[in-house]
Amino acid sequence: MKQGVKPAAGTDHPVVKSPFESRFLLFPEGVRLEEPASGSPTVTYPRGFLAAGLPIGLKESGRPDLGVLSVAPGWHDRDVSAAMFTTNAYAAAPVVVTREECDLDHLVAVVMSSGNANACTGEHGLAVARDMGATCAEVLGVPRQRVAVGSTGIIGVQLDRDVVVSGVRKVAGALTTGGGPDFAHAIMTTDRFPKMAALELDTGSGQVRLGVCAKGAGMINPAMATMLCVVTTDAHLDPAQARQSLKYAVGRTFNRITVDGEMSTNDTVVFLSSGASGVTLGPEALKRFQAALEAMLLRVALMMVADGEGATKVIKAEVSGAEDHRQAERVARAIAGSPLVKTAMHGGDPNWGRVVGAAGAAMAGRSLPASSLRLGGVLVFAEGAARVLSAQERAELAAAVRRSEIEIALDLGLGGASAAVFFSDLGHDYITINAEYHT
Repeated sequence: MKQGVKPAAGTDHPVVKSPFESRFLLFPEGVRLEEPASGSPTVTYPRGFLAAGLPIGLKESGRPDLGVLSVAPGWHDRDVSAAMFTTNAYAAAPVVVTREECDLDHLVAVVMSSGNANACTGEHGLAVARDMGATCAEVLGVPRQRVAVGSTGIIGVQLDRDVVVSGVRKVAGALTTGGGPDFAHAIMTTDRFPKMAALELDTGSGQVRLGVCAKGAGMINPAMATMLCVVTTDAHLDPAQARQSLKYAVGRTFNRITVDGEMSTNDTVVFLSSGASGVTLGPEALKRFQAALEAMLLRVALMMVADGEGATKVIKAEVSGAEDHRQAERVARAIAGSPLVKTAMHGGDPNWGRVVGAAGAAMAGRSLPASSLRLGGVLVFAEGAARVLSAQERAELAAAVRRSEIEIALDLGLGGASAAVFFSDLGHDYITINAEYHT
């Protein structure tokens, strides 16, 4: 890191501390963030939800490691849900059980543990995941297939069934209307802070609330989901609206971030709608709702990037002028996944040659004579050649790459399609955290 470069990281990053100052966030009209000084009320801000999070002995640190979130009993008949999961071939036992054995349109609760991924654990792991869900369902008095299960932590270590089952009973019996933050803390692993947000939206048909919490700081390169995430709303949705809204929002948020290019075995997003507001959404109101949901999930997704293991910056790689969206996304991901680009951004080094090198590798065999590149808003490369920058432009470029948020904009000059990927820088702390993670 260059001397004097102290970008905001973790809880001090704009996406966390002052979202309206972030250059990457735009909240639609009618949205009011709910962020009291005591912290976000997160997933229990929408009406009709209860939650809890407690330590049950899965983490040696003694920190909270199991959480339960549930639709309140009076709203079980109006509840709808949706869920998305990792596409990793070694999907963890909780993913397999929830994906294949649960009623994903009518989930009423989710139980999640941290400290142990319950991945690559065979039949025993599947049995423990089933017991987690069944025990939670028994305490809540709901069918087993209406309880989702999630876990995160070290892969390949068996969970102690007795510890888990007794812990689920304790936590499921301690649910409160203000338990959202406790649930959020209970699903954390290497996170420096919980990823939480809550908002109220005027849909034009009435006021509805949304809440979200997530964990994730490493193994972030999702396809279909993120690490662990739960989204809640009191809007009265139908199953098709829930599925459509979640799929669209995840595709434009969690599927557009990367920290280290590693896909988790446990990625899960669960979306629960209690219907407790009584507000149904017609076509226009649904559009407003989906825009607010996307904005909220993008903020949480960028919190993950800002909290990337060892990260100090959030960078946006936007590729335009592509022949189609897939081409644009492929090039953007190549830039975002380049260790050379990521380390340059960490050090505040405006070495844009690394950007074009990564992009060019993704377009091997093609010629791009009309391409151009802006780094931090400064045009550094145009019509296939470097520009000679003025003293003022050099100063602007140097300042831009030292910010907490950096924009990389590459125009391929081939067509009208575009795509963007958000990513973190890569520094020494990432190696330290991951080299010592198991111990």
